[in-house]
Amino acid sequence: MAKFIKVKKVMKAKRVQRLRGSQDSFRSLLMNKLRKEGGRADLKCIIREQVPKHIMDMMLAVPLHKRAGYPVARKKGSFDPKNWQTVEGKKVIVDFSRESWLPDEYSQGVKSTNKLACKKGGNGGTYTVYMNPEGRTFYHKWQVEDATGETYSISHGWNGVVRLAQLTLETMRLDSDASFFKLLSARERAVLPKISEFYFAVVSARRTRSDKGLKGIATVQTAFKSAGVDPVWYVDAESLEEYRALGLNAKVGGKLTPARNMALRDARKYGKVCVQSSDDISQWEYRHGKKAEDRSMDALNAAHKAAEHYVISPVQAARFMVARMRAAPEEVKPKLGGVYCLASCSRTFAGDVESRYHFCIGDFFVDDHSKITFDENLTLKEDYDFTCAHIQEYGSVMRINRMTVTAKHYSNEGGACSNRDAKGVEERKNIAILMRKWPNAIFDHRRRQNEVNLRWKEHCEEEEEKDEGRTRKANAKRGRVKPTIRKRSSSYLPLKGVLIRTCKKALSPHVETRLATVANRTMAAVCAGSLRFT
Repeated sequence: MAKFIKVKKVMKAKRVQRLRGSQDSFRSLLMNKLRKEGGRADLKCIIREQVPKHIMDMMLAVPLHKRAGYPVARKKGSFDPKNWQTVEGKKVIVDFSRESWLPDEYSQGVKSTNKLACKKGGNGGTYTVYMNPEGRTFYHKWQVEDATGETYSISHGWNGVVRLAQLTLETMRLDSDASFFKLLSARERAVLPKISEFYFAVVSARRTRSDKGLKGIATVQTAFKSAGVDPVWYVDAESLEEYRALGLNAKVGGKLTPARNMALRDARKYGKVCVQSSDDISQWEYRHGKKAEDRSMDALNAAHKAAEHYVISPVQAARFMVARMRAAPEEVKPKLGGVYCLASCSRTFAGDVESRYHFCIGDFFVDDHSKITFDENLTLKEDYDFTCAHIQEYGSVMRINRMTVTAKHYSNEGGACSNRDAKGVEERKNIAILMRKWPNAIFDHRRRQNEVNLRWKEHCEEEEEKDEGRTRKANAKRGRVKPTIRKRSSSYLPLKGVLIRTCKKALSPHVETRLATVANRTMAAVCAGSLRFT
């Protein structure tokens, strides 16, 4: 009779509600509150159990003039948004978000929908509405345009988008330099670079033509400006004037890899450290805490949750990385520093704070006066090649595993996403180039299609053996030891496969002899050890 083993439930990593708040997270809370009040019974348990009361109170306590939906420039004698109601008398609450086309003197709000007149009578929905200075409510953009007799471009309300980014940054409350840099050792603080030693570049293209793109631009620009720097935007020629119209310091960079190389050349020309950032990063974070007790998901998530959480500026992130790089014990210091490649770093709590032979994602990195450039034959995955080139030239890189960025590079419109296609042809084309250049370092990802892994020869093999040993010990404590079967990579040839001699001629006679010896034999026969080669 078959026995059923009860499997222990693993604690999953929860989606963290930012305690410091942001206009984004506050809006989600507001919308759910309206839906719940409108009769959505399925939201009652979610709001009660997952959202602490003090977070909800924090959202409700934000004054109306500190919300993005409040008029950017309220006219004297205009209707007060706190008294906003529809013609039917339904209350409208000032929104935490704002459309990129909305005129500065208009308000944006949300209200609950009326009960449907159909048989089922659904309710609990929300609606985003707009109000002019006279207090009239509009439900659509075309209605606003019809009332004013104007047509509004997607970037007409740029001032409101910038204000949204500023309010978000204000409510997030970044950590100070003193509180964050105390995590560095005395040796690292001694080589902490000044802000004037950096050249900040943002690589962008075609982001000015959508609401999401404009909000991303405003978020990144505000993050840098609030830290006291004005980054240079490297953009496509077609969009240059659109970027400059937003008040950005923009120049033509061309396509992705040429733009990256131009930024590197400009930084080196001024003798500065080059910092490159994507145009869609919304947050920079760092977590400081003890390692997990073991490699189980429960332990990793518990360590991640217990760690101190720092919300920092891109300038603080860059200075921190360079300090760690320059204080490295090796005589030849790493010249490339990067962040962890995922938005959550919970998995890294099984290992060290930094990695020296792992992939540094191109979303945010620092190049400390290296001689390496990007391969302009690559249109995607250029950061893998850049990382490999740095390891080969300088012996290592420095990826800060507990430092993360929140980016939308896979879903956002424009930028590198324009180089991707639904069938993955461009991805595979670039992967082929990487594998030709780095056959011992770049491998197909085991689970994700059209993705790769960077495993630098020798170093990563040693780490994988250590990790496997730790995992088996952790499982042994829980009584869950299972025999491990190593799956062979798809690059291995089957033992029954027959080797066929091609028409390509070998340059050396002895190589030609060896090829003739193994031709038309199976892999098993060739690898058995009975064949002798001269």
